[in-house]
Amino acid sequence: MRIPTEALAEVELRHLISEKDTSIAVPGGGATITGITEWVGDWHNQTVSIGWDWAVLDGVIVLVSPNEIRTNIQLISRTGSSEPPALAQIHLFHWIESLPWRGGAVQDLLAGERCLNKPR
Repeated sequence: MRIPTEALAEVELRHLISEKDTSIAVPGGGATITGITEWVGDWHNQTVSIGWDWAVLDGVIVLVSPNEIRTNIQLISRTGSSEPPALAQIHLFHWIESLPWRGGAVQDLLAGERCLNKPR
C-alpha cells in the first residue's frame, strides 16, 4: 500500500497482538524477554499492517531492529517516487515510537515480570 510519508501520522492504528517469542535474537544479547507486536489500521479503506520485534534490555522495552519492521506500507515522497529503503525505515521507526505500544500492548503482556523498570 502506497502512503505519502507526510500522511503517515494520519493513519490510525490499533493494537492487534503482542506475544512473547523466545526465538528472537537480540544483537549483543542481554535480553531477558523478547516478543513481537502487530498493529493494524486502514488508509483510504485499505488495511494497513505493521509489526516488529521487541526485547526487554536492562528493564527497558525496546524495538529490536528497525531493519526488520514488517509492513505492507510503501512510503511515497513528495515527488511521488518511493522513499529509499533506509529513509523509509527511519520514518517507520519514528512513527512506531509515537505509538503507545510499550505502555498498553507489551507492558500488559509482561505484567508481573520482574525484568521491567518501574515507571517513574
